[in-house]
Amino acid sequence: MNTVNIEGPKKNSLLIPIIIVGAIALVLAIVLIVKIPQLHEIQEGLEMEKQELELELTELSESYNNLKTENDTLNEQMLREQQKITTLLENMKEFRNNSYAEINRYKKEIGTLKGVLRSYIVQVDSLNKINSELRAENKEVKQQMDWVRERNTKLEKETSQLKDVVEKAAVLHAQELTITPIRANGKRGDWKRCTQLKADFIIEKNITAERGARTIYLRIIKPDGTVLGGNSKVTFRYQGAKLEYTAKRDIQYEGEELEAAIFCQNDGTLTKGQYRAEIFSNNELMATTEFEFK
Repeated sequence: MNTVNIEGPKKNSLLIPIIIVGAIALVLAIVLIVKIPQLHEIQEGLEMEKQELELELTELSESYNNLKTENDTLNEQMLREQQKITTLLENMKEFRNNSYAEINRYKKEIGTLKGVLRSYIVQVDSLNKINSELRAENKEVKQQMDWVRERNTKLEKETSQLKDVVEKAAVLHAQELTITPIRANGKRGDWKRCTQLKADFIIEKNITAERGARTIYLRIIKPDGTVLGGNSKVTFRYQGAKLEYTAKRDIQYEGEELEAAIFCQNDGTLTKGQYRAEIFSNNELMATTEFEFK
């Protein structure tokens, strides 16, 4: 009687799946062996690009820091762009999805930021150039104004000096001022018996002096310092002060030398001693002399 062997086909049927699974495992192992280095390479490439992008963002931020302008509006706009850069840098340090899609998104945003930066560079350069030109113009204008101011000051000083010269030149001066006692008969006499004092003087020629009518004031100051014939109600102004006078006379002056005399009454107060005589006109002292009664 023949015996049938059924174990052979069973072994063959189990062997085939094992072989297939082994083959798949071998293929997967080979794929992993090949792909793992490639994945590491890709990961390293992504990390390098990330670092490069971070460096670009840092350089962009420094570029904004180096942009200087006096325009407040433009400064505010550039500050907002710097804040965008700061936000991107923080996001790049935090994101974990290291994919080319993510990297490309950051590249696009950085490209936009670079374009904005270039536009700001042009604006800042233009504004700085304009400001530099304006400063140069202002400096030139200031120099011109300083020159004009200095010139005006010099002219004012020269004008003032010339005015002083003219005013001094226009002052009338008198010479040969003498005081003579006159008796009642009109002749010269002793001061003790005189009825009048006569002041003789010669007004010098002066073509720059004001012509026309003017008043000459005579002051005779006695030894005690009081004014002969003085009265607080009879005064004239001289250099801002009110001065008492002894006598006065109106004359007509036409620029030529003029002899003149002023008479004053002896009020009985004449005494022995040193006297001083002065004549004034138009707020100026014309002449002065001293004499003595012995």
